[in-house]
Amino acid sequence: MKQLLPTLFACALFSSITNAEDPWITYPGGEGPGKGKHIVLLAGDEEYRSEEGLPMLGKILSQHHGFKCTVSFSVNDKGEIDPNNQKSISNPKALASADAIIMLLRFRTWSDEDYKHFDDACNRGIPVLGLRTSTHAFRGKHAGFGKRVLGEKWVSHWGGHKREACRGAIEPSAKSNPILNGVTDMFADSDVYEAYPPKDATILVRGLVLETMDPGSKPSTKEKKGRGVNDPAMPVAWTRNHK
Repeated sequence: MKQLLPTLFACALFSSITNAEDPWITYPGGEGPGKGKHIVLLAGDEEYRSEEGLPMLGKILSQHHGFKCTVSFSVNDKGEIDPNNQKSISNPKALASADAIIMLLRFRTWSDEDYKHFDDACNRGIPVLGLRTSTHAFRGKHAGFGKRVLGEKWVSHWGGHKREACRGAIEPSAKSNPILNGVTDMFADSDVYEAYPPKDATILVRGLVLETMDPGSKPSTKEKKGRGVNDPAMPVAWTRNHK
């Protein structure tokens, strides 16, 4: 069994870049709760700057929590990081030793050989954490991954894209969930996705569609598809077990 945590609101993070000879980053890890464990972070989207955010996250997990972290990227023929190259992922063989995967991918079309490294890792039952567009991480023959494994695929922008931001509201039944220890206010300067996780999912956070992009904006009262956009609000973070 593997526990999957798709967290569907964007993070704005910034980081350093790797070099063309080895177009991936490895942070060695050290002392901490993650000592001896390897996390592989997969960056590949054209909008949320995963090529900047995931290296910074990997560095935090390494330096502050002890995990060895490898960050892989979409690269072009010159070995340069290129989020628009949907066919590429650098160093997919790192997944063979992954103890967990963190992914922020969007509509990738990897080769069967590269995808097999990912599929084999998932089939070992390791935890997978999917961020934002990872519900639609792949297109073509592998497009079913989001719905089958994470519990949702691309549906639509539920809030107005780049016009209506998101405030995260903890699901009342999840207030004691250890994943949410220390979590209070949540704001994302990105809209809410339409999402319907399966019944076996545990909803952690719902995303309130706001009237504007201002963090102080009120929740929207508009209607969409015959209902209020926040009645109830769409799930934006959940966990589920997938066999």
